[in-house]
Amino acid sequence: MKVPTLIRNNAGFTLVEVMVAIIIMMVGMLGLLTSINIATEVNLKNHLRDEAVYVGEKYMNIQRGKQFSLLSTSYAPRSEPSRIRGANKSYTVLMTTTDLSTNTITPSKRMRIIVRWSYKGVDFENEVTAPISVTND
Repeated sequence: MKVPTLIRNNAGFTLVEVMVAIIIMMVGMLGLLTSINIATEVNLKNHLRDEAVYVGEKYMNIQRGKQFSLLSTSYAPRSEPSRIRGANKSYTVLMTTTDLSTNTITPSKRMRIIVRWSYKGVDFENEVTAPISVTND
């Protein structure tokens, strides 16, 4: 007579398979979290740079709106406060003007504005330069 074999239920997962699956998912999640952290940092750097461009353009427009005879050759450094993502940030603005042409009929100057800031101990700067000529003083 033949002895009946026991029917085994092999449809479930073993503890080892579950642990391996958890470890694989953890490695994938850590990679995803790292990429999110890097993307957030790059986004903040771009936001700081965009704000610096805005500050430089703002000061350039102020200087271009002045009468030509009121443009100075040197300016004291200025601090421009800003608020980015709920945190206070300060930009340093340096302005200089140099003569391009000393022609008495149409004199012109070069306006140079440098905006400086730091992020995580690294210094950055943005420069805005434009020629300014006399129109009607």
